[in-house]
Amino acid sequence: MTEFVKYRLPGNAIVHVSGQFHPWNGQEQGFLVTDFLMNYPLILIPDDRNENDEPIFSVDLPHQTSQEEYIHQSNRIHQEISSGACDKVVLSRTKTVHYNTYFLFSDFERLCEMYPSAFVYLVSSSKYGTWIGATPELLLHNFGDHYQTVALAATKKKDDSSDWTNKEYFEQGVVNEFIVQRLRELGCEEVHSNNLHDYVAGPLKHLRNEIAFDAKSISLVKLVQSLHPTPAVSGLPQDKAIAVIEKLERHDRALYAGVIGVVNEQSSHLFVNLRSAQVFKNAVCLYVGGGHTEASDPNSEWEETENKAKTLLNILQNH
Repeated sequence: MTEFVKYRLPGNAIVHVSGQFHPWNGQEQGFLVTDFLMNYPLILIPDDRNENDEPIFSVDLPHQTSQEEYIHQSNRIHQEISSGACDKVVLSRTKTVHYNTYFLFSDFERLCEMYPSAFVYLVSSSKYGTWIGATPELLLHNFGDHYQTVALAATKKKDDSSDWTNKEYFEQGVVNEFIVQRLRELGCEEVHSNNLHDYVAGPLKHLRNEIAFDAKSISLVKLVQSLHPTPAVSGLPQDKAIAVIEKLERHDRALYAGVIGVVNEQSSHLFVNLRSAQVFKNAVCLYVGGGHTEASDPNSEWEETENKAKTLLNILQNH
């Protein structure tokens, strides 16, 4: 069974690669996908098969999260935070809608057109099925020993001119602090975080810092393992937040919030897999989430996930 990927790096042309996914040991080059906790990293090894690939669709739909269930989970998280167990937890949910897969390849191309600053992909594998996405969140980009990453958090509609709240500044600040601290603990040099600014991604905007650093004797896989999952997709403290996520979420995140992108010898481009969806024969299941802190309002958090879902739904439901 042929597996394949189509992807478009920001500012680049669309690339199509057919082949077979194999477990990644940190050495091979190619297209990388991982699950949320990086338990099963896979790398696509190209072969000479025909590029007229048929998508591989999974059969079983994930558990669907209702608004009532999500708000109940939000309240449970607030209890954990109030007890001092953790400071932030990123809770995700699923949203499944009818979808005509006849439009799958053209919708990928429309995502590329609509979101020129995102990493856009369409990946099909025997293990994970078929996924499509347009993620704005860079995890690591390097050229030689020089690296760049970002701290991105907080979300509202791009036309919302209201001031960012203290909760949103806190949410973004802990991501920035986590990344900078991890890089310095690893022994990275010249770690610099630029000024905080608004970053527009499709119909949404976020708070973002770019962080540059040098890593002369640290492998790419060690950097990835140290940074991922950041508080932007897990929470703080990381281990306690992940424990809460595993206790409350009734769906498997699979590729959502995992690592995705291209590994090359001199220049790699890896992203956090947000704004993503799994495609089935007659449906598409979107994965969306939000950061919950002591100041969070469950209804507002639900609305934020609805807004995030529109990044893909604006394309996938507009035929």
